[in-house]
Amino acid sequence: MGTFKTSKVKKKWKVRERENKFKFWQSPSNLLRSAPDNSDHPFALPTFCTTGPEGVPRPRIVVLRAVDAAITELRCYTDRRSVKAEHLAAGSEGSYLFWDPDTSLQVMAGGPTHWAPEDEARNAFRKLPKHGRKAYATVSAPGTKVPHPTSGLPEDWDERQVADTDYAIHHFGILITRLRWADVLHLDRQGNTRMTGSRSDGGDWYWEWAIP
Repeated sequence: MGTFKTSKVKKKWKVRERENKFKFWQSPSNLLRSAPDNSDHPFALPTFCTTGPEGVPRPRIVVLRAVDAAITELRCYTDRRSVKAEHLAAGSEGSYLFWDPDTSLQVMAGGPTHWAPEDEARNAFRKLPKHGRKAYATVSAPGTKVPHPTSGLPEDWDERQVADTDYAIHHFGILITRLRWADVLHLDRQGNTRMTGSRSDGGDWYWEWAIP
């Protein structure tokens, strides 16, 4: 009888722990899902990091374009000629850093990163207005050294029609990061709380509490 009671207590404790982890993950997951639809959202402009062959991390701000319902894939747009593309081609994974000052929530997440199918990228590019194509329309690759400050765009850019900027489609790509790990930190003067997660492709998130 005693063993049976102990077993029931352990089972209730495990259920409660799962519920607590789910509640802790609920706020950041809601923030992630709602970010791509709101340019003023605190998670709309995360830091995206790759690592070069020399082992030095290279962070930069990107626009979060899409998040799936289960928070397993994140999408952003980029120029295929960029340094981040070189890093990913050499085997680097991609990782994101999000911060919400209102809730004091920090989320880090990352995993293997690959290019979206060509038809998906082309459809997304065609929907971009002219000003939205600037980041992919420079004559030379991003990072190319120049003697004077310049946008890198063709000299007649301002006079061009949208159709005359279609050449930039060859530079445009969508990066899909398939999340394998995540780290959620809530800062609080009464005591910080942290939880780390891991998953395999096709699997659910597995969460564990961690020391902040």
